[in-house]
Amino acid sequence: MKSIIRLIWFDLKQELHPPVWIVMEWVVFAVQLGIYGALMSRLVTQMDDYLQFYAIGYVIMITFDIGSHTGRQFVEHAHEGRLPYLLSLPIPRWKLYLSVALQGGFELALLLIVPLFVTLSIIGNLTALSVTSAVATLFWLGFGVSGLMLALSFIAFRSADVYTAIVTALSTLIIRFSTVFYPLMFLPSSYANVAIFSPLTYGSDLVRLLLGFDPSVLVDPRIAVAVLTALAVGTLGLGSFLLRG
Repeated sequence: MKSIIRLIWFDLKQELHPPVWIVMEWVVFAVQLGIYGALMSRLVTQMDDYLQFYAIGYVIMITFDIGSHTGRQFVEHAHEGRLPYLLSLPIPRWKLYLSVALQGGFELALLLIVPLFVTLSIIGNLTALSVTSAVATLFWLGFGVSGLMLALSFIAFRSADVYTAIVTALSTLIIRFSTVFYPLMFLPSSYANVAIFSPLTYGSDLVRLLLGFDPSVLVDPRIAVAVLTALAVGTLGLGSFLLRG
């Protein structure tokens, strides 16, 4: 465990010195919620609490972005020559892979402190159990996205351009065709049929359910739990297998 912690800290101390990018993400969240979210809440009249719905959606987007960032870091290390060096060390490869995923989780925790606090304050009337469950779901989603991007990062060993194109296209589809900003029942059928394949649909709706939103506008929580579990376990397992090979 000590070797994993050392690997995590080795990268984190560079990422957080200084932590300007985290502060900038907090500023962007404040602007998005205070201006765009407030405007959209006036336009979306079908929901009385759309600002809360939007705030949770943006937190989900932050979670997805950190997962994507973890994969990009892995690719950058490969092209900078740092990854081959780490692979040559007397450290099991599964520990190296786990340290990358846990680093993403730690960065996610730092990044979500302010946005999640603001979001929970807007919603109000929450229990400790609901908040804890929602936070656990966010991290489970984050690990799933990290695993997906880390598994895809092995494409970069053959072509970084192909990797970038695939990840950009996939990120656009996963975010745009999901329930991050709109309930599934309000989406046109052509969009809804695609949105059911996005992991963000299940992650965002499960978090909303735990925070007290109307279950009738959300996907089945049992399916959401199954999808998120399959995503996290499947992608992290695949990436670990590829790294070992």
